[in-house]
Amino acid sequence: MLSDAKPALLAPPVDAGQPSLLARCSGVAPDVLTVVTLLYWATGLTWGFGGRAPRVLSFAAVLLLLALLAVRPWNVLPRLATGLAIGLGLAAFGVVATAPTGWEGAPVAASYAFAGLLYLLVAGWARDKERIAIVLTIVTAAGGMQFAKGWLPWWGSESSATLFQGTFYWHNQVGIFLAAGAVAGFAVAAHSIRPSAALGWILAPLAAAGVVFSTSRGSQLALALGVLGLVGLSLVSASRWRLVPRLLALTGLSAGVTVLLSGPPFFAERVSAVAGTAARAGTLEANGVQRLEDWRRAGEIFKEWPLSGAGFHSFDSATGLVTERRDGAFTALAHNGFLQAAADGGLLLAVPLWVAVLLLLAVAARRLPAALRAAQHAQVAAVVVVTVLLLHSGMDFDWDYPALLAMGAIVAAVATGPLSSSRQLPPQWSRVCVAVTTALLVLSAVAAWGGGMDLNATVSAS
Repeated sequence: MLSDAKPALLAPPVDAGQPSLLARCSGVAPDVLTVVTLLYWATGLTWGFGGRAPRVLSFAAVLLLLALLAVRPWNVLPRLATGLAIGLGLAAFGVVATAPTGWEGAPVAASYAFAGLLYLLVAGWARDKERIAIVLTIVTAAGGMQFAKGWLPWWGSESSATLFQGTFYWHNQVGIFLAAGAVAGFAVAAHSIRPSAALGWILAPLAAAGVVFSTSRGSQLALALGVLGLVGLSLVSASRWRLVPRLLALTGLSAGVTVLLSGPPFFAERVSAVAGTAARAGTLEANGVQRLEDWRRAGEIFKEWPLSGAGFHSFDSATGLVTERRDGAFTALAHNGFLQAAADGGLLLAVPLWVAVLLLLAVAARRLPAALRAAQHAQVAAVVVVTVLLLHSGMDFDWDYPALLAMGAIVAAVATGPLSSSRQLPPQWSRVCVAVTTALLVLSAVAAWGGGMDLNATVSAS
């Protein structure tokens, strides 16, 4: 009897209501891995030449895979949303397999795959007010941290006429990244979105100042349209008399910060930002003519390779093969993300991309009135930010930078609101999604290891 009782006496007490350590870890893993992935996008990926530096996108792909396996968003999202997000990556690597430039364009394919699956992660995870607010806060912080990374080099130039290039090392792209962060920050501050409304008051004016310092006319216009969009939507909301004065105050604060940072005591003399933009960018007419020429070239390339395109980073080489350079200018990109997809990837890439964008806009527009009535400020702000990003992508090469393509995916997931499947999904659907996303992200990590710095892949005449 004693020998039978002894093990029971020595055994630790069991509390049936206390979850195991493994259960507690698995419960917080989706939140931790998702936030870590988003924070790495805002820092490591963005700071690595906008995501084009060697290895940074590979690390991001591994983090995203771990987060997806923890969240398993395909179990709650509609099949169409999941299929489009995965299909974008499959189409991009299909271009690598079939287009003339082949593996030379693999880092761009990895960028498309990463962005599509990042949308899937955020759409499946940010399904309540608190998580949506966290996502918008990270977007705001990304803009502020980008300003911080660009400030010392800019100040060290000893001239406020110098372009503010941040870690993108091209002023237009750092400008639109900062513009999106500033608009998100305006919304976070004006709507008192927790947990970091105060963060918006600090970072949004700095990001807005960075947009001005970039002298990127398109980014400055995007910022203005974003702020006007927030003001306009606030006027039709129930709390307009509280929101509009805050937005105006943020605008005034941004103007003051811009003036303060662009002259004494930071610089010996002050240079007008408007004059700097005009001196560098030329006239709107000249820029418009150049854009039209680039778009014509993209159309000619698409007509020559309509199914799978000429391949990623083929624009300059393919232009020399299929059409004349009417302006004599050499450019590696089409200055339009939508047309770039058609020239690089033909119908194989352009169709899923265009369909995804159209459905995104349709869903966001359909849900916007309800979001305004329910005072879902973060979702309203996301609609404004994603609209600003899409407009600028129609006139520049933003999507050649993985960090900017990913930013659009993140904000789009919030703008479309919590999507849910209308029927029970079969177990085999989850297994297929796990297998395909794992394969895509492992392939992306390998493809992006060397980075995407070379913009001129060769297309042969044959």
